[in-house]
Amino acid sequence: MIVLKEEDTRKTAIRFAKSISKNCVVCLNGDLGAGKTTFSRYFIQALIKDKKVTGEIPSPTFSLLQTYKDKNFIINHYDFYRLENSDELIELDYGNSISTGICIIEWANKFPMALPDDRIEINIDLINKDKRSVNFIFFGNTAKKELEWCQE
Repeated sequence: MIVLKEEDTRKTAIRFAKSISKNCVVCLNGDLGAGKTTFSRYFIQALIKDKKVTGEIPSPTFSLLQTYKDKNFIINHYDFYRLENSDELIELDYGNSISTGICIIEWANKFPMALPDDRIEINIDLINKDKRSVNFIFFGNTAKKELEWCQE
């Protein structure tokens, strides 16, 4: 699918958030500036309504992990960009994160062997300043009727 403006990214992220289960792994891939963090921010805000929790959703590029919780969801938001090797994932408790709640991973393609079999990958390609191609790929048991719109 093609998104033309940030508003389109917001709408796509919100619709996606309404379509997924409370336990899933979402992997975001794309070049710097493609919109991974922007998509993640709108996705998290759609799920967690408490503005005290979601008022400022920074990129986890430097912290490597941001966790968001409310009474309905726990979301672990990773950024693999600065990690040198997959052994560093152990220190971040990554193994537990991918089996509990929602796990969002930016730059997931950096460590493909560490990704679970059941996951949704979102590849964002920058076409120009305002235009992006967003492709959803379903692995394992993640494809559901509620997500068919992602393939349009």
